[in-house]
Amino acid sequence: MKKLIVCACLSVALIVSCDKKQDEHAEHTATEQNVSNNHEHAEEAQSDGHANTVAGLELNNGKKWKTNTEMFPFIQEQEKLINAFDSDTGDYRKLAEDLSSANDRLIKSCTMTGKSHDVLHVWLSSHMKNIDLLGKAANREEADQITDALEESMETYHHYFNQHGK
Repeated sequence: MKKLIVCACLSVALIVSCDKKQDEHAEHTATEQNVSNNHEHAEEAQSDGHANTVAGLELNNGKKWKTNTEMFPFIQEQEKLINAFDSDTGDYRKLAEDLSSANDRLIKSCTMTGKSHDVLHVWLSSHMKNIDLLGKAANREEADQITDALEESMETYHHYFNQHGK
């Protein structure tokens, strides 16, 4: 129940913090509903620079999207947490809590607008679902699969987005 409340709060914070118009929100919600929580989200993008339809992610005319500077420390924090996690001895529920906390701060720092914002939300929606699944993992084997998906998610982020607007 606590995880459901956290997920609901994250969703509300995401919508409020980004100050989207109602019609853009409806379009965004429809996009999120089409995104599954499988590992497919982290498939490699096409190298020819054309739009990639994996999970609705696409490059910006063959280039990476820019993210705002304020968000990047929370992306880095999540990546460090994931990379430092020891799947043999680490507490995956604690990892999920720490990642969720970093995501809360990421969402609060969001000032992006436009297409880059929408594409980031496609990535973030899948990423958040994996964090939620990690917190609910029934055993270490399941948690290991989800942490692998989170590692892939960070690779996907770096494929589609520049670090703090570079």
